[in-house]
Amino acid sequence: MARKTILVTGGAGHVGSHIIEMLVADSNNRVISVDNYFNGHEENHVAGAEYRRGHTKDVEALVPETPDIVYHLGEYARITPSFEDVRQVYEMNMIGTFAVVEFCRFRKVRKLVYAASSTKFAIEGDGRHQNPYSFTKATNVDLINDYGRWYKLPYAICYFYNAFGPRERGEGKYATVIAKFERQYLQGEPLTVVAPGTQKRAFTYVKDLARGIILAGQHGFGDGYALGAPTSYSILQIAEAFGGPITIVDGYAGREESGNDPTKAREELGWEPTVGVMDYIRDFIRKYPGR
Repeated sequence: MARKTILVTGGAGHVGSHIIEMLVADSNNRVISVDNYFNGHEENHVAGAEYRRGHTKDVEALVPETPDIVYHLGEYARITPSFEDVRQVYEMNMIGTFAVVEFCRFRKVRKLVYAASSTKFAIEGDGRHQNPYSFTKATNVDLINDYGRWYKLPYAICYFYNAFGPRERGEGKYATVIAKFERQYLQGEPLTVVAPGTQKRAFTYVKDLARGIILAGQHGFGDGYALGAPTSYSILQIAEAFGGPITIVDGYAGREESGNDPTKAREELGWEPTVGVMDYIRDFIRKYPGR
């Protein structure tokens, strides 16, 4: 088999690092990461991949090679802080993604695979306008769909649903829910739940997400690959699964819930999630039984 050159933007991040881990397992793949390390970490590097530090707006200079496939995850990826980080959100998600899409068009990349956000499908209203993060992610979906129409750019768009699992970040304002609760549990602190606590999420195992987006690169085309667990849980239910005291705090709760129809991913990619969040939490508590 001919060797493939694959570019992963955001390759030092949570999901991106697992994608790279799976890709480098195939010796026919040359895997390149571009990451500005805004939310990525060098400790997420995987042996066998090439890492280049820089912003996606400079992708043309950073990657003189022409990749066969581009997996684009290198964007700002947090909801609540996006209100105060709006300049970074715009630069990373609008300017950076436009540069990546243009790179794919001019280099005639065989396929662009985009990691979109499920926040677009908030069931209580138009999710794309709820916060700067959701707006930019939904706008990029429009951009890529239009590039497919205007320039025949081959693409696949996957929708992520609340990744959890190894390498998840649990500290600071960019912490994600499961990792934050794990840290609070281990430190014997109350688990902090943003009011009202009834907001639901389809927590999806990070390795399942990575496998799904790789399958989209291999077999998918077009929009609509929802990579989400079949069951949603409220943030309060997740906190209760850890046990111990819970504190309800004020903050931005985000969407109440997002629509999640994995039919296209199941039928066209053969994708199914394999690890449920409640089983993951039970395994974590068995591993660390004392608080």
